[in-house]
Amino acid sequence: MSRRIAYLHCGNNAQLRSFQDFSHYLDDAVHLADLPRTDLAAYAAVVVADAMDSRRIAAHGAQLNAYVRGGGFLVVFFQGEADWIDVVDLEWRDHKVHDWLWWTREPRYVETCQPEPKHPICEAIPLSAMSWHWGGVYAPHPQARTILGLEDGSGCLFMDFPNACGGRLMVATLDPHSHNGQRFMPATTRFLQGFYPWLNAELGIARGDCNRVTYLQCVHTLDNWEPEQTRESLTGAGFAFRTHPHLEIDARVLGETDILYLPPNHDEHFLAARQPLFLDYLASGGSLILCGEPFAPWLPFLAPFRAVPPRPFTNMKVRVRDDRAGFFRNMPEDFDGWQGVFGQYARGWTDMPPGAVRLTDVGPPDDPRPADWLWRYPAPSLRGGFVFMHNGDSLIRYPDHGEAPFTLVRDVCLGLQALSLGRILF
Repeated sequence: MSRRIAYLHCGNNAQLRSFQDFSHYLDDAVHLADLPRTDLAAYAAVVVADAMDSRRIAAHGAQLNAYVRGGGFLVVFFQGEADWIDVVDLEWRDHKVHDWLWWTREPRYVETCQPEPKHPICEAIPLSAMSWHWGGVYAPHPQARTILGLEDGSGCLFMDFPNACGGRLMVATLDPHSHNGQRFMPATTRFLQGFYPWLNAELGIARGDCNRVTYLQCVHTLDNWEPEQTRESLTGAGFAFRTHPHLEIDARVLGETDILYLPPNHDEHFLAARQPLFLDYLASGGSLILCGEPFAPWLPFLAPFRAVPPRPFTNMKVRVRDDRAGFFRNMPEDFDGWQGVFGQYARGWTDMPPGAVRLTDVGPPDDPRPADWLWRYPAPSLRGGFVFMHNGDSLIRYPDHGEAPFTLVRDVCLGLQALSLGRILF
């Protein structure tokens, strides 16, 4: 049986952004123009994303219906009448939500329900994550199991046909990809955060939890070669941790790594010669924690390090600016003072690539610079991993005091894991 899932799109920005969000659970983003040259039999499931133009998708109806007849599992999100589906007889009705702004009023009421007995998918997606609005309804069907319907039983918004001419069909008049991609309506994001793990589990596809961390060893000093406190912190959080000499990095090691940690004292000249290895790693979805003060851009998105003015000394104070992934959630106010010495954590910055998010500030309050930034590698496949750039000392030292010592690397890894799995959106 195939263990692959295709995601069909028409180039819509929201569709593409949603694929990137949940690319861990998907294999190929297939553009409508490439569909005639695509062998759908190679996929265990094909997801038709919402926000499709009705005529463009209808032109490929014969191929998609043939896929179902051949035993495929087709999932169609479509607001409107999908009359190109012929493996089952669907009756679409132009029925919209009674109150489009129901979620702004008290009590918050929308006329949806998950009929009893509930479909198994409802364990992964509660009613609150299926309810926003819809584009018409389907008439109840004797061969379908209704997942989401209207309270009065007059229409269905999400149906499962477990035996549709030899295959399986799911249809919904919901538009989760559109609104998730627009970063509008949090319920749609919660819907997809439940849907894609469920779909993989339903198909028996195991993709891993992005929990393999490799620490690249750079210098044989102090705790830099075998960081035992980091090992204990990460393994205690469920990560598989290993160390490996950075001068022996190769494709095999990277292929077995979800998060790669590079301390600051690395050989830029050596790594520049291995640049393709790192770019392939990022393009395939691997994430990189990079510590240091780059002299040369040994990766194309890096820039030379620049120091902030050393006077007044308050310029060295690092301030958290954006902690969307919880990287710094266990850091005290003076987290950047290793053994009380400020300036060790970071004393400067590097320019960020387009699309990066500034996480922390360093420098004068009226001219702050990014000491830490987060970026997603723009791979053509839309499966690129994340880069956490720290312009300074090794993160394994922090915090060296407080209630949660030596947890920063663990929390950065937890945040990168959540971003990679779509639990947090970038």
